[in-house]
Amino acid sequence: MNEPSRIIMTPGTILGETYQIIRLIGQGGMGAVYMAYDMSLDLKVAVKVISPKFVEAMDTASYEGALKRFQAEARIAAKIDHANVIRIFGFKQDTITIEEQDTQIDYLVMELLAERTLRDTMDESGFEHDDEIIAWVNKYIIPILDGLEKVHSYGIIHRDIKPENFFMKGDVAKIADFGLSMGLDFPSVTGSMADIFGTLTYMAPEQFYNFSLAREPADIFSIGRILFEVVEGKMTDRVKPFKQVRISDTGTDYRKGLNDIITAATAENLGDRIGSVKELRARLLDIQKCELDKPAKQKAVQTAKLKPSIVWLMVTATILSVGSIAWHYFPDVTLNSPSNPQPSEVQVSKVDNIEYGVLPQKGLKATLRAEDNSILHLIPPITMALRPGNILGIDESKIALNAFYLSESPITNQQYVAFLNANLDKIEFVDDDVLLNKKLILKLSEKIRSYKPIIFDGEVFKVQYPMHSSCAVLMVTGYGAAAYANHFGFRVVTPREWFVIMQSGNAEKSILIPLPSPVINYEKDKYELRGINQIAEWGKTGKGEYKILGPAASAMVESELILDKDPTKYYTDTSFRVAKNLTLK
Repeated sequence: MNEPSRIIMTPGTILGETYQIIRLIGQGGMGAVYMAYDMSLDLKVAVKVISPKFVEAMDTASYEGALKRFQAEARIAAKIDHANVIRIFGFKQDTITIEEQDTQIDYLVMELLAERTLRDTMDESGFEHDDEIIAWVNKYIIPILDGLEKVHSYGIIHRDIKPENFFMKGDVAKIADFGLSMGLDFPSVTGSMADIFGTLTYMAPEQFYNFSLAREPADIFSIGRILFEVVEGKMTDRVKPFKQVRISDTGTDYRKGLNDIITAATAENLGDRIGSVKELRARLLDIQKCELDKPAKQKAVQTAKLKPSIVWLMVTATILSVGSIAWHYFPDVTLNSPSNPQPSEVQVSKVDNIEYGVLPQKGLKATLRAEDNSILHLIPPITMALRPGNILGIDESKIALNAFYLSESPITNQQYVAFLNANLDKIEFVDDDVLLNKKLILKLSEKIRSYKPIIFDGEVFKVQYPMHSSCAVLMVTGYGAAAYANHFGFRVVTPREWFVIMQSGNAEKSILIPLPSPVINYEKDKYELRGINQIAEWGKTGKGEYKILGPAASAMVESELILDKDPTKYYTDTSFRVAKNLTLK
């Protein structure tokens, strides 16, 4: 079979005298997916072309057997009529010319859906409240399980269940990508296929070791891992494949029940795993019923306990707002205090592995009021010896920091709103996405229940409620943190600076404060800084790599303090603070 190394069809290519290719949508392990126009039915469809890599993984006889299986599978899948299952119109073949070669094309024709997937409905950091989890499960997972039960009833096992394989049609999630599916009565793909195809993050252990052993419980294992992500956040390589998972916070009855379901769905031993979609759905609905049946009296008590906190938030916001007004009209008021006197120099001292050096010049202020209304504290020169296996992952024996200024607290909603309004001419606002120079900098959505602090009224950005003005800005991307810092002549703190300050400032033990909280609620360290290691923050290395520093409220399996993160993403529990280099005379 003479196949080019890649099959890329140009727009206008016609398959089977019926399907005119419009554009490439995406590529995966099994092949490429195109948007096409069905000229006979006058509608747009999706065409999935089987990848040559899939072909090359088998000999001719195995490939022909697989083609027969896919054809049979497509015929059965085409009969499935369910709101949560993508419609498959058929499996077809054609020969076209690509790179001056006659190439046999094997392809599936499917219902065309939006390019949004179930992943787009999930919080990158995991949902933090039981109500959010329950609402998401009811809206997406329960209907998905209905559709999956229908698929299983036709003897089809999907074998590649993951959030990216549920495509959205409005608010309806549809099971898609039947490329690895296997009917119970069809010949299976064996040999090295399990090592090549499928998604290891969600793959059941039996599927990896012997592809033909994967039955309904393999799909249930994958659903269990998706449920884990809903609570803990998107899985990274810290979560080992093929292993049972459990959620880290089981502090409520609902979470205890959900954790029992997740561990049972992801059990490595087939005998211990939930065996059917029907049982999984029933158990998910059962723990919701228990949650809803809690006595109203208990809920009333919980509500009563919340009221003082709300009052305190309002009082704190008022205090900080008055403070901001005072600083605006009386900028010459000194910030020095007995606990933080203005130093002319810092004497060399050594405590354990920390040495403090001499300031580069006299007369440096211990605190500054910056243009964005931040209070900046002077951090003296520090040299810290590194212990083996340090979390920075560097081989150096020590870190030496020059003196610099660092903001006392994370940037607040009020400060970020001022930045947004100062850049209105450069900002685009699309579907709750705030874009600056075409890059996402902030997401305006209710990721924490009943908390949407920043809104856009059509003309300007504003803090929706005064009580949230002094809370740390959240759902800001790495680019959003850097853009704010650059606008005011700052920079984002580096992981080295953060690590040294955290270690030397008595902030090694994290004390998480519930979000959202006014920044004044964060404890001060010995440098007069609030929130170090109490809230996750964006950092940026000298090489331009973005990191998240500190404990994320939705930490997953392992507790790491410095993580590589995509600066185009936003996270529910992550804010940032700013730093400023010394300007020497």
